[in-house]
Amino acid sequence: MPSRNDWVAAGLEALAAGGERAIRVDPLATVLGVTKGSFHHHFRGAGDLRRAVLSAHERTQLELVDAVRAEVVDLDATAALDRLGALIGRLPDDRLERAVRSWSAVDDAAGAAQERIDAARLSAIESLWLRVVPAPHARTAALVPLLAVIGASASGVATRDDLDAVLRMLAALAPHVPSVVAGR
Repeated sequence: MPSRNDWVAAGLEALAAGGERAIRVDPLATVLGVTKGSFHHHFRGAGDLRRAVLSAHERTQLELVDAVRAEVVDLDATAALDRLGALIGRLPDDRLERAVRSWSAVDDAAGAAQERIDAARLSAIESLWLRVVPAPHARTAALVPLLAVIGASASGVATRDDLDAVLRMLAALAPHVPSVVAGR
C-alpha cells in the first residue's frame, strides 16, 4: 500500500503536469496502482490531499532556501552571488513552479504559501546584497535575480543554462552596483 508520502509525491507530479485540478484521487490511485481505499487510509478527502501537496511543496522550497543560505554564508559577496546561478538547478521543475503560481492566483492558501516562498527567497538574496550595497538598495538589487528566476520559470523562453548565465552576469556586475546607486 502506498504511503502518505507516495500519494503526496504523486500529487506533486500531477500538479506539475496538469495544475491543481489534476490532483484527483482516481487518476492518482491509477498511477500508484491501488484502489481509492488506500487514499482514505491517509487523507480525509481530496482537499486534504491538496493541502498536503501544497505543504510539501512549500516545505521543500523553504528547506532549499535554508540550504542555499548555509552554502553561501562563508563566501564573500561576489562569490556567493555567483553561486546563485549554479543553485538554480535545484529549483523545482518549471512546470511545478508555474502550476503553483497559477494555483496561487485562484486559491488563498496557495497564494499565501507562494508569498512565503517568495519572501524567503527574497530575504536570502537580499542578505547577500546587503554585503555589497547600502541597505536601502539591497531589496531592489535582490529583486533583480528573483524576478529573473520567476520570469524564466513562467515564460519558458530561457533555459536553466540561460538563467545561470544571467545570474552569473548579475554577480559579475555586483562590485559595480555601489557606485551606480551612489550616482557616480
